[in-house]
Amino acid sequence: MFERLDLSELSVEQVAPLEALFESSWSDTWRELATSHYITLLSAPGSDAVPKEQLARLAVELTMGIAQDLGGTQPYIPAGAAVMTSARTRRVIELLQRGRSYREVGTTVGLTPSRVRNIERAWRQEQISLNQRQLDL
Repeated sequence: MFERLDLSELSVEQVAPLEALFESSWSDTWRELATSHYITLLSAPGSDAVPKEQLARLAVELTMGIAQDLGGTQPYIPAGAAVMTSARTRRVIELLQRGRSYREVGTTVGLTPSRVRNIERAWRQEQISLNQRQLDL
């Protein structure tokens, strides 16, 4: 796997081609999935040779594919030990530990407050699991 950019590393101009394709009827989940796809595509080797608008369209198409295949379900995406490998996740936890609100953190890192809470929940569960494993040793 290649090194993936983090949303916090992207400028407003870099994200603009994707956001221009968002429809007002889109849910936060669709926006987050499209953004995730877009960041991965931007990070992929050789992506510098592809127009950002083309990558944005592809990200939207991938998101629509997921909506078509999994629409109406709530798939579980496990975080596990890898939850802290994301620079954005580390930043979310750091800001929360400094006493920032979910909304403030979300605005800072480009996530919805709901997604910030989900990240915090996964991080807390991982911490509990790590502590339990240490006690079992």
